[in-house]
Amino acid sequence: MVEKKSRITRKPAPKPEAVEGFLEQLGTDPESTRLTAPTPPPAAPVTPQDDKDKGKAFPHRLSADFTTDQYKRLKRAGFETDQPMTTIVREAVEDWLKARGY
Repeated sequence: MVEKKSRITRKPAPKPEAVEGFLEQLGTDPESTRLTAPTPPPAAPVTPQDDKDKGKAFPHRLSADFTTDQYKRLKRAGFETDQPMTTIVREAVEDWLKARGY
């Protein structure tokens, strides 16, 4: 069997001296010489105790499944009342829990 030769030819890699000479002709990048704002000191590492001290407004997530009709109604209620959908759901859950003594 005859071995096929590749028709793709590659350019030979430039010699390092040629590359260095070309870069010297270009000079320094003006953006690299601009003054930049000092970097802030690194922040202290966050420990689990720090999270407990801060306290999140809503530290637990919950997902729910809605029918298309329920989702559209909830979306519309959020739009018309300028409230996030999560706020509406949270209020509804709170009302349900209070009604049942929880």
